Amino acid sequence: MRRGLFLFLLSAVGLASACESTSKTNPGPQGIHPQPQPNRRPVTFTAPCTATACGEAPEAIASPSCKPLPADCGWTDNSSVSFRQCADSECGVAPTSEVCPSGTLFRGNTCGSENEAPCAWNTACVPPPSTTPCPAPEGCGPKPEIGVICQDGGIGGLECMQFDSRCDWQRTCD
Repeated sequence: MRRGLFLFLLSAVGLASACESTSKTNPGPQGIHPQPQPNRRPVTFTAPCTATACGEAPEAIASPSCKPLPADCGWTDNSSVSFRQCADSECGVAPTSEVCPSGTLFRGNTCGSENEAPCAWNTACVPPPSTTPCPAPEGCGPKPEIGVICQDGGIGGLECMQFDSRCDWQRTCD
């Protein structure tokens, strides 16, 4: 089993090296190069708020969450003290991908109560995966020692990928 995994990894590295060496001299049949992805961050929305209601997330907020504030929807740091799961029926109709800002992917909803508030849908929107490896793998810092389980039940990993102004670890599968 270990020998098979070792041979698989060795062949994957060899294939990646071969692709890397040819991609520098031959960008491909259509001259397409992978591009760094926008510097988007994961954002959350608490119903009835949407990307349209909140606008662009401020850069100063580390974990942006668009929530109903006293007067209207607005951005706040996602600093929930408590969260209680609620039955879907307590939240009403679940939002769909139209809640998310353009350039992000809809990751799903959770019906719950934050900080003893009434039950509401919380929608997660994440940036698309990057397609550009970081030019300096050490740019991501130490690789986290975590297991990555893919949606299909398989095992994935982490790879150091480039975004507009930074490199960061990205899952190899969804």
